[in-house]
Amino acid sequence: MGVKCRENLGGKIIYRCDTCNTYLTHRGYLVSTRFASANGPFWLFKKVVNIHYDNAMSRNMVTGRHIVRYIYCKGCSAKLGWFYEMAFLNGQEYKEGCKILEVALIREETDDMPETPFGKHILSSV
Repeated sequence: MGVKCRENLGGKIIYRCDTCNTYLTHRGYLVSTRFASANGPFWLFKKVVNIHYDNAMSRNMVTGRHIVRYIYCKGCSAKLGWFYEMAFLNGQEYKEGCKILEVALIREETDDMPETPFGKHILSSV
């Protein structure tokens, strides 16, 4: 059995899967908080890690037709939202390559780990 590796992009305000606490992204990648559906609010992010994708499908949404893929947490396989692969209407291209995360399924935290030129490190006293 192989080792499960998880990515961490750092950030002071981070977002995790609410089910299993897997790191997903940080505030610097947040594009918009102005998305909603029958399930509640969704947020659009430029980059999200530790996810896997479903097959592409065409969906008609309020903002037009899009090719999307559902996205799932790598840690627990919870469905978190979707990935915009392609938009067909002018003015919607900014969504391409972005991920939508359902706010009810993620948790916002403040990361107080110290930043160094080499990444995040845990300080320990000997």
